[in-house]
Amino acid sequence: MKHFPLLYALAALMLFSACAGSSSRTADRPAAPNLVPQQGDDEEYELIIIDPGFNSWFATNARPVNYYSPQHYKQWNDRYVRAWNELADRQGPRTGPDYPFQNHIQYDPSEDYGLELNYELYWYFRYVESIWGRRYNFPGPGGGRRF
Repeated sequence: MKHFPLLYALAALMLFSACAGSSSRTADRPAAPNLVPQQGDDEEYELIIIDPGFNSWFATNARPVNYYSPQHYKQWNDRYVRAWNELADRQGPRTGPDYPFQNHIQYDPSEDYGLELNYELYWYFRYVESIWGRRYNFPGPGGGRRF
């Protein structure tokens, strides 16, 4: 199942909106990550996260890549994506710095995105959970606690 046109359009939209310098974007508001397919013989994906706070949080909070199993990352990512998309559907087209769940995430649990991508996506969701978990009842192994 290929989502090439949708993923390219979503990636372009995110890049254009990031370059526009929107005044509603703050360092505390996560943006939906993008899974962008890379061109080559094998189908590979790249995770694009446009969130200024994530990299520093990731550097100080993430565990080593082999800390959890690949199945752990994949199962939690599936849960997180479903919760994210439900919040995006439930709240409708809200905007502003106080609501992070504005866009849908196209994540197919039957697709093999690779360990590195699932690892980084998992820690992105943990980052979202640490910031917004309790406020929006975002699920996670940390129970919405702050790190």
